[in-house]
Amino acid sequence: MNDLERELRRVVRGSVRFDPASLLLYSTDASMYQVEPLGVVTPRDPDDVIAAFDVARRQQVALLPRGGGTSLTGQTVNRALVLDFSQHMNGVVEVNAEELWARVQPGLVQDELNAHVRPIGLLFGPDTSTSNRATLGGMIGNNSGGSHSIAYGLTVEHVLELDALLADGTRVRFGTVTPAEFEAKARRDGAEGRIYRELAAIRAEYAEEIRKRYPKHWRRVAGYNLNELVKAGDGPLNMARVLVGAGRHPLREYPGRPRVLAVDSRNRPLRRRADRQADPGPRA
Repeated sequence: MNDLERELRRVVRGSVRFDPASLLLYSTDASMYQVEPLGVVTPRDPDDVIAAFDVARRQQVALLPRGGGTSLTGQTVNRALVLDFSQHMNGVVEVNAEELWARVQPGLVQDELNAHVRPIGLLFGPDTSTSNRATLGGMIGNNSGGSHSIAYGLTVEHVLELDALLADGTRVRFGTVTPAEFEAKARRDGAEGRIYRELAAIRAEYAEEIRKRYPKHWRRVAGYNLNELVKAGDGPLNMARVLVGAGRHPLREYPGRPRVLAVDSRNRPLRRRADRQADPGPRA
């Protein structure tokens, strides 16, 4: 037993796996790549995530969140400590039928969310071909779509908030902020304040360049959604949507409860499942 495994076993309530069989299982996903991880943790709750994070930081070990392992380009394999959210952190925490949102854990499978809200006539729009095993956390990291995404939009259009864990261990909630709230957060110490200051600097220096040259393709998985910084103009900015699709970047852990919303082709809340049949067609 190495120091990393020993320390994890002392502080994590979920399973800690360093045996050869587990390392082999987690060395692959749906892609052609194979990389053996350093170890695997299946956290039971956010406290387990924070405990594993603290150990990894002290041991200077990379962390790799994982859901269903449906990636086709190797996002869920690497020489890192894998956090598998699909085993325990896979529930629907809350559904608000009036405001049309659900608060979920990152390991929740897409079909299970839709099965949960179907009795009240709702659904989550993006429908990937792997919907019976793809998790919401992975869909957020990948900005997933699906066969109806032209009509119902990508995951980025469905995310309201993200609870996240930053590199310095700070727990934060990313959501919609007004210009005044943005400025207040930018004055904070630590990683959270630095994020807001850096985004403000990027927007100030490159806003016009982003408007002119940012790819107009509706399906992009190329890092942070810088177009969201200028799309808002002088109004509120949804910080969660800046992060969706940043699956290859360090700010991608989702130890808390993302809040997701179904929207139709005009970005209005999807009121009832029947609206799906009444949809006017693909967006122009």
